[in-house]
Amino acid sequence: TMLSKRFDGIAADTGDVKWAENANVGVMPQDTSECFPNDENLIEWMTQWRKPGDDDQVVRGILGRLLFSGDEIGKSVKVVSGGEKGRMIWGKLMLQKHNVLAMDEPTNHMDMESIESLQIALEKFDGTLIFVSHDREFVSALANRILEIKPDGTINDYSGTYEEYLRSQELAG
Repeated sequence: TMLSKRFDGIAADTGDVKWAENANVGVMPQDTSECFPNDENLIEWMTQWRKPGDDDQVVRGILGRLLFSGDEIGKSVKVVSGGEKGRMIWGKLMLQKHNVLAMDEPTNHMDMESIESLQIALEKFDGTLIFVSHDREFVSALANRILEIKPDGTINDYSGTYEEYLRSQELAG
């Protein structure tokens, strides 16, 4: 996808992305398999991403908000589900306190409770959110600008909600 080309080291055909000087970009890739190369438990994996000054309680608090029980934090990252890996990546992004988030299909493999939790957190996020998603409810809840990339490469830049965008397409069609 477009986000993979920008963030996963896949070369784009043309163009550049230039970020503002103070942009601190966090990425949630569609394929999270490479994010967990070592056999470590959830608390160990999450601890490596904490900021200086964050203690174990901060990490445990994040894991709790991600719906991991006290018993589960000792589980190996090698045996967690795809949805649990997505929640772990989201926790990493929360610990790192980015002001720009780029998320490629963030709801893939997540159950409804996890999706709702992620959606609520993103509604409170006070930064820039760039995401690709086929989850219409997720898009409807969060999008306030739509960039539609058409098969011929042209871009339709629509400022408004997803529902407004759909209505505009019906009127145009």
